[in-house]
Amino acid sequence: MKQAFWANPWFTIPALVFINLGLLLALFVPQGMEIIHLNEWRQEPLNTFFRWATRLGELWPFLVIGLLSLLWRYRIAVLLAAGGLLIFICTQSLKVAVGKDRPILFFANHGLSDKVVLVGEWPHGGRTSFPSGHTMTAFGLFGLLALAAGPRRPMLSVACAVAAALVGVSRVFLVQHFLTDVLAGAVLGLLAAGVVWAIDQRWLRQYSALDYGLWRKKT
Repeated sequence: MKQAFWANPWFTIPALVFINLGLLLALFVPQGMEIIHLNEWRQEPLNTFFRWATRLGELWPFLVIGLLSLLWRYRIAVLLAAGGLLIFICTQSLKVAVGKDRPILFFANHGLSDKVVLVGEWPHGGRTSFPSGHTMTAFGLFGLLALAAGPRRPMLSVACAVAAALVGVSRVFLVQHFLTDVLAGAVLGLLAAGVVWAIDQRWLRQYSALDYGLWRKKT
């Protein structure tokens, strides 16, 4: 049976709640202030927690989960590979096209550098703030995993939504992105997951061999 992209509310509803709350916050909080307001929270154990949380939006989860999925179901590995490639192309293209200042550069240009408490390491500079690649990666990766898991695994789907949201929050907490960059990354990540999923449901679903893996061989 084909499954539509929005057929798993256990992931999509929490993800949309995160995005809508973020949009509401962005309407009332000037750009940059969302970072400054978090100054008093930048201390242990939150510093270490968000340093680890942000890594869920890097390349390694795609690689690890993709390789492990080869043991269970080739289809998931194919979807993750396609999703990862699409996300990389979109993220890099938009970063170059938009050229938005990173927070640390923004604060320096506005004489506000002394207003920001940093988390140990110096944040990335330059003009590559929009969108947040980590957030887009997280929402794309965990969105595809939730779709593959299906609505019958609610705890796994909710965990995927929470993990993706934590990556987004970590990018603001670590002074790497503005809230608007994170929200754009979340929306684009969901769209990337939806596009890849639609391709699978429309064209790849007919290849039943993809539903097996190295350990789950066809009998």
